[in-house]
Amino acid sequence: MVVMKFGGTSVSTGKNIRTIGEITRREKESTPVIVVSALSGMTDLLLTVLKERDRVQVFEQIKEKHSRLAKDVWGGEYPKEIDMYSDQCLREINQLLQTKQNVKEKSDAIVSYGERMSSFLITQALTSLGITSQQVIATDLIVTNDNFGLAEFLPKPTKKNIQKNLLPLLQNGIVPVVTGYIGSTVDKKITTLGRGGSDYSATIIGYSLNVEEVQIWTDVDGILTTDPRVINDSYLIEKVSYREAAELATFGAKVLHPRTIRPAQQADIPVRVLNTTHPNNKGTLIEVPSVITPRIAAITAKNNITLVNIYSTDMLLQRGFLSKVFSIFAHHNISVDLVSVSEVSVSITLDNDEKLAQALKELTKFATVTDVDTCGIVSIIGERIVGVPKIMKQIFTVLDLNKIEPKMISFGVTDINISLVVASSQVGKAVRCLHKSLLFTN
Repeated sequence: MVVMKFGGTSVSTGKNIRTIGEITRREKESTPVIVVSALSGMTDLLLTVLKERDRVQVFEQIKEKHSRLAKDVWGGEYPKEIDMYSDQCLREINQLLQTKQNVKEKSDAIVSYGERMSSFLITQALTSLGITSQQVIATDLIVTNDNFGLAEFLPKPTKKNIQKNLLPLLQNGIVPVVTGYIGSTVDKKITTLGRGGSDYSATIIGYSLNVEEVQIWTDVDGILTTDPRVINDSYLIEKVSYREAAELATFGAKVLHPRTIRPAQQADIPVRVLNTTHPNNKGTLIEVPSVITPRIAAITAKNNITLVNIYSTDMLLQRGFLSKVFSIFAHHNISVDLVSVSEVSVSITLDNDEKLAQALKELTKFATVTDVDTCGIVSIIGERIVGVPKIMKQIFTVLDLNKIEPKMISFGVTDINISLVVASSQVGKAVRCLHKSLLFTN
């Protein structure tokens, strides 16, 4: 079996959807499961429904976006069921807006309709191309905790549901078209897995079915040495390890959702990143390398990072201080990226500062806190790089020559990541200089 996930750009044009049909037909002998995202921009559009008073106009845009795509797929007249399904979904959204649910619960329920509508349209398109397929809503498959907006799947009930619902379809030659990004709690409340979470949906399904490969189809040729929008001469990496891919996703490589790799690694399932517009390219293969040698794989960047500096003489020779600090961040559901610790201070970077003000209020009861919200993280990622003196020397030589001053340096305990916190204004410069020096010479 193979799981194939198609992202928002891959499902947003008639040409790409016809390509999905060709890819599915090509993989028919591999017993494919398809996972799809919402149309490009649809999740943001659905979120505006929660804020806009004039929702009629937004509803019209949502329906028009799907009907326009349907015309593109079928070249004019298209099955009336598509408009009927869109109308049904919009009625259900309108009903949800009248309920008194928690805002995050309501938001997850509403944005789930992006994937519902796209999966229905793609199922109809595949059927018209002679591929027997069936829409499957992932709320019947993926069981999660109740962390709305960034839910985590529960392996045992999820595996049971997926095998129960998908295996009979596959055994009968039916291609399941599964909604990405969404799941549901044990008591059937709709959840989402975080923005870009359809990748995660794909590897969860792959893990549960123990498939041969998970394919992530997107709009780039694979994983590149850095963001091509920053550097024109970035190039394709043919193979990366699970560990490298996980670090790349966490520290800014937008081609993968940060939690994608974990289920695939647990089941030792290769993940391949491919381009829908160039379906014959090999892409990037993510797997356990047969031989691990030190190398720099890529350089990533994340902007809009908050650097929090916590200082207290109470840290000196005291037990439990760091535990106290991290428990406060955990209590407010704030994820910590990087940490640097000295005798009397700890520096932490965050990319989720939604509840930071409340956390800082608690921290100031026992420490002096300053935060800087105009930083970025530049990460040099590759197997076993931390212990190579030549690489370390090159990095700091480049920074010195180009007058780039790190505000914080963090070495990953996995020996795979050297991260530099720099001013936002220096992120692009740092990536360009390091890429030129390290990835064209090492």
